[in-house]
Amino acid sequence: MKLLVGFVLCILVGLGFTYCNVPLGMMFGPLITVLLLKPMGFSVPVLPGSMTVIQLSLGTSIGLLFRDFSFGAQEHIAFLLLLLLLCLSLQFTACYLWCIHRLRWSRDEALLGAVPGAMAAVLALASHIKTPPQKIIISHSLRLITLTLFAGYISGGAHTPTDFPPVLLTATNMLWLLGIVLAGYVLGKCLERIHFPAPFMITSLLCAALLHPLSSQTVLFPDIFNQFSMALMGILLGHHFIAFTLTAFMRHLWSSMQLITIGLGVTVVMALATSHLLDYPFYLLMLSWVPGSVESMSFAALALKADAGFVMASHIIRMLIIQTLPAIVIYRKREVMQGNGAKMRKPTKPL
Repeated sequence: MKLLVGFVLCILVGLGFTYCNVPLGMMFGPLITVLLLKPMGFSVPVLPGSMTVIQLSLGTSIGLLFRDFSFGAQEHIAFLLLLLLLCLSLQFTACYLWCIHRLRWSRDEALLGAVPGAMAAVLALASHIKTPPQKIIISHSLRLITLTLFAGYISGGAHTPTDFPPVLLTATNMLWLLGIVLAGYVLGKCLERIHFPAPFMITSLLCAALLHPLSSQTVLFPDIFNQFSMALMGILLGHHFIAFTLTAFMRHLWSSMQLITIGLGVTVVMALATSHLLDYPFYLLMLSWVPGSVESMSFAALALKADAGFVMASHIIRMLIIQTLPAIVIYRKREVMQGNGAKMRKPTKPL
C-alpha cells in the first residue's frame, strides 16, 4: 500500500510540474518528492524492474525514429567519434590531476572520482581496490543530478505531445510494438548475463530500427510510456541522495562541485570548438558529451526533437569504454597477485 501511495504521489507531482511547463517535469517531480518525503519519515520504494522499463521505453521510442530519421552527423561521424574520445580523455585527466594535487585524494580515490560517469564501473573498481566509496558515490550522484538538471535546462519548455493519434491504438500498431519490445527484452536478457552496459536499451533500439521498416505503416510509440519512464527515472535519481546522511553529503559537497565544474567546463570548451569547426549544434554536442546519464540526456533530446540517436550512441560508446576499465584493472591486479603467489609457493633449492 505504501508503495502505491508513494508512487501515485510522485506521478501527481510530476504531472503538476509538466502542467506548469517545467522541463522534464515528469522526472524532476518524482525526484523532488522522494527527497522531501525522506525527512518526514516516508519513503518511496523503487519499483522492481524500473531500469529495464526505462531502457526498453527509451530504446524503442528512439529506434522507431530511424525509419524517417536522418543521422545528422553522418558525414562527420568518424571525426566526432575521435573528438568524443578526446573529450573523455581530457575530462578524466583534468579531474584526476585536480583530485591528486588540489583535493589531496589518494591515487585510488582520484581514479574513481575522475571516471566520467558509469556508477556500476565505479562501484566495481571501489570494491576491488578496497577504497571507501562514500565520497566517490556522493560525487558521482551529485554529478548525475546536476547534469540531469542541465539537460532539463537545455530542453527548455520543450515537451513531446501527449495526444493519441487514431493509428496509435490500432491492432497493427500495438502488435508491432509488442513484438519489438518483446524481442528487445529477450535479447537484452542475453546481454545482461555478460554484464553489457544498458543491455535492454541497445537491443530494443536495434530491434525497433531493424523491424520498423518491415511494417507497412509507421509504428508509433505512446508518449505516456515515456512519461511513465521519466517518473521511474526520477525516483531512481532521488534514491541516489537519500542513501546518505545530510552530514556526509555536506562534507563532500565542495569537492564534488569542483569535479563537476571541471568536467562540465571541459565539455563546454570541446563542444564550442567542435560546433564552430563542423557547424554542428552546440546543445546537441553538450547532451552527447557530458558525463551524465544516457537516459536523462536521451529524454532531453527526445523533448527537443533533436538527433536522439546520436545522443544515445555517443553515451553508449562512452559507457562501453568506461565499463572496460574495471575489467582491465581487475584482470591486471589478479595477474599480479597470482604471479606473486606463484613466486611465494616456488620451492627453494636445498643447500
